[in-house]
Amino acid sequence: MNKMKARAQAQFPTVLLTLISIIQALALELMWSKIVESEWLWNFDLQALIGWGMILVVFLGILQVWVMYSAMVMGFIWQPYLRDSIIPFIIGIQEFMLVTLIGEEFNTLWLYVLGSIFITGNWVSHSSFRRARQEPENDEFFGKMKPATLRDFWPVMSIVTVLIVFGIAIDVAQSQTWLPLVALIIANIILVFQIFMSRRLWRSIMGMNETSEDEEESA
Repeated sequence: MNKMKARAQAQFPTVLLTLISIIQALALELMWSKIVESEWLWNFDLQALIGWGMILVVFLGILQVWVMYSAMVMGFIWQPYLRDSIIPFIIGIQEFMLVTLIGEEFNTLWLYVLGSIFITGNWVSHSSFRRARQEPENDEFFGKMKPATLRDFWPVMSIVTVLIVFGIAIDVAQSQTWLPLVALIIANIILVFQIFMSRRLWRSIMGMNETSEDEEESA
């Protein structure tokens, strides 16, 4: 059984990254089709600006999902569960819905789907890190960190709450301009920040620091 477990842990990263890369590629293809088929995006008005804001959120979300999985899989060892090979399909469906809901008229369901992706992504990363902490091979990283507490979930809870509040406010005010635009600006800022934090995680895994990076870039 130990040999089977070791074989599964050794082969799982390749299987998972292949799966997630295929799903992300399909999401990108769907997003590109939406751009090509949506003539209203090229009208250069406020509705088009909102549409491009939604597309940018989708693109950054796809990048963040890929970065999250690649950092976890290549940086840590953990015991894979069957659900780990199923959840990427759920994330894929959520991403496809996000692209499909992009339209000339802003649909608040888009914000709720985006919030569900934040929930799924946070749950995936927390579940994986919790199992990775139990593996001796990861002690060098987790030895410096305390286990997650309820306080660590406040950021994602706040993000989801903000998205829901914006969705309700847009429905009540029947706004198709400034409220959606503000919500999209906030969503893009959050995703850029998350990608930046993933970069810090990756550099921590690699044992790198900002000084060494600056030296590499100037070389």
